[in-house]
Parts: sequence; C-alpha cells; structure tokens
Amino acid sequence: MKLKRLLLLRRVMLWLNAWIVLFDSSLFYSASNLIVLQKNSYQFLLQLNRLPLAPARIFWSANLLMLALILLMTYRHHASHSTGMAVYFFTGETILAALIYLSLQMTYNGIFLLILIDYFLYSRNMDHIHHLPFWAAIAAVFLLLYSISSFSIMGDYFKMPSLATYIRFLPFKFRSFLTLIQNFQVTLNLLLFISIIVFYGMYLLAEERDIQEALEKADRANKELQNYAALSEKIAQNRERKRIARDIHDTVGHTLTGIAAGVDAAKVLIDINPQAAKTQLDKISQAVKSGIKGVRKTLNQMRPGALSNYTLETSLRKMLEEYSDISRLKIQFNYQWQNPDFEKTTENVIFHIIEESITNSLRHGHASAVMIDCLENEHVYLLQIQDNGTGAKNFKPGFGITQMRERVAIINGQMTIDSENGFKIVVEIPKEKEKLN
Repeated sequence: MKLKRLLLLRRVMLWLNAWIVLFDSSLFYSASNLIVLQKNSYQFLLQLNRLPLAPARIFWSANLLMLALILLMTYRHHASHSTGMAVYFFTGETILAALIYLSLQMTYNGIFLLILIDYFLYSRNMDHIHHLPFWAAIAAVFLLLYSISSFSIMGDYFKMPSLATYIRFLPFKFRSFLTLIQNFQVTLNLLLFISIIVFYGMYLLAEERDIQEALEKADRANKELQNYAALSEKIAQNRERKRIARDIHDTVGHTLTGIAAGVDAAKVLIDINPQAAKTQLDKISQAVKSGIKGVRKTLNQMRPGALSNYTLETSLRKMLEEYSDISRLKIQFNYQWQNPDFEKTTENVIFHIIEESITNSLRHGHASAVMIDCLENEHVYLLQIQDNGTGAKNFKPGFGITQMRERVAIINGQMTIDSENGFKIVVEIPKEKEKLN
C-alpha cells in the first residue's frame, strides 16, 4: 500500500477522533442542561457515586485540548525536526491525549490509538523504529494503556459518572439512536486503527522488498560494469595488437619493397658499374637489418607481459584468475602439458587463443563457466576450450576467429570449432613440427 493512502487513513482517523470528542462533550453538555431544565438533578445525582465536572468545563476543555492536539500533530508532520525534538513532540501529544481522556471523564480512550498510529507513521524514517524490540515495546505500552483505560475498569475504580448515565435522562426516542452512534464511532475508530496497522505492515514489507530489488539491480549493474570494464580493456588490447600487426605488415612490406627495388638496381649496375652495384648491395643489407630490428621490436611489443616474466602455465593461470575475479566467470583449467619446449611464437599464439576465447565466451556467448584442457599425446599438443554459452547453429567466423585460425596456421597447427552446444574450440599442435618451428 502506498504511503499517501496510509497518511490519508491517519488523517481520517484524526478527524474522526476530533468528531468523537466533540460528540461526547456535546452529549455531556446538552444532557446536563436538559437534566437541569427537566428538574431531574436530584434523581441524576442519586445515580452517581461522585459529583461530575461542570458540563461547560467538560465541553470546552475537551475540545480545546483536541484542537491543541490537532495543531501539534499538523505542525510536527509539516516541519522537520531532530529525533530529540520528535520525542518531545510525541510526549506532548501523549499528555494532551491523557488530558482529553480525563476531560471526558474517562468515557473515551480511543484517542490513545490515534497517538500510537501517529507515532508509527511519523517515526518510519527514524533508525530506532526499524528495531523490532523497540517497536514492540512502544506498541505494548500503548495497547496496555488502551486496555486499562477502558471505562469499565478506570471509571469504576475512580467512580466516574458514565456517559450512559447522562443518556438515560434524555428522551426515550433519542437514547437508542445516540447509543448506536456512540458505539459505531468507537468501533469505526478501532477498525481504522487495525486497518492502518495491517497496511503499515504491508507497506514496510513492500519497502523492504523494493530495497532488496534495488540492491539486486545495483549488484547486477555492478557486475555488468565490471564485465564491461574487463571486456573494454581486452578490446583495447586487441586493437593495440591489431595496430602492431599492421605495423609489422607495413614494416615488412616496406622493407621487402625496398629490397626488391634495390636488387633490381643492383642487377642493372653489376655489369655496368660493379662498384656502384656493391654500394647498392650494402644499402640493401642495411635496409634488411633495419627491417629485422623493426619486426623484432614490434613482436616484442605484441608478446604479453605475463609471458615475459613467467612460464606459460603460470602466465595462463594468472590471466584466467584475473578474468574469473573480474567477470565472476567460473573457469576450470586443466594443464597436463609436461615441460613443452615451445618457441616464443607458439606460446604467444596459445596465450592469445585462450584469451580471445574467454573474451568471446563472455561477450558473445554470455557464458558462466568455461573448461580449458591442455592435453598431449605422442604426436600432438591438444588445447580444448569449451563454454556453456548460447552457441550458434549458423555460426559465421568473425575477425577474432579468423585471427585465431591465422595464428594457429603460423605454428603449423589445426583448429576446429563446434558451436552446437555452447562453444568449443580444439587446437592441435604437432610436436615434430613444433620443434622445427
């Protein structure tokens, strides 16, 4: 239930109590005047165990106190106060309610239920209200106060004149009607109290559920942001590698083009001017050396930093651990290669294939688990990567898969792909050819 409806019910209960106070005090006042006019004062006093309050005093004190209570509640609900000030306001409201109860000669105690409801709704944002023992203690105190303040208990104990005694001296045709109205008002106030308590409990449960859902959404968003950050980093790395690959292409291409042109020039000069041909060959040799240095520099930039400082197995475990921590991806890594004598190029290819596969599993397959097996037999090293992602029946290799195939071809390996059940990549690296690589 929405908070606005709860506050509306609380406002209805406030004005209902104001009406009940006005109704009861008016009955005291009008019935007393009628008793005096009908000269039934003596018979009336015989029905009482003690002298009643002056009817005008009952009327004005009860209604003025109720007006003060309405103003205090209205002011407190429309102004912001500290927790300490709120306690003072609540104490003041409780005192006013007790004075109204006494002014009406203990005939109406529903005003205490209004104070309890007002406290719960006003204190919903205070920290202590969320502690169940404190909440229960306040409720128990007021419910106990409501129970013992019943006229049948306190009125008899203090010998207070009841409102029913006043009504008995009114004309017969009004007695049942006024008693019915009085009982209906008290019952309606009690039903409002119960309804607000039930709806308030529903409101707190809904609020807690909303907070829990918001926290879950925030947690999911946080995980997605972490995944996005990890993927963005990997994408940036891939772009950088592609840039370096282009640099290699440009370096090798330019160098070979220059060598080809230089060789053609040397062929022309070798018969005409052997010395000039020799000079030209020296320039070609320098260009070749410069090109080799450029290629080596670029290749060193492409080599993952982890492979520069650790073994292949350690580097892979560190890389997979980082992926698992960042993306919450469950990775099962089974490394069974026994001291493989891989060239740096082969290690680079294996590292990049596994890295690219993990990225694709997260980015495209939306996988939550990946199994990586590094096995071997007498002839080949076997690399298997299987995820539990969505897969694709009509799979079309993209740029990343194409790059994988090209890398595997460089090390004389073979790669197969199965995308029917999740996504599975199998790479076979021949042992004999690897040694010749």
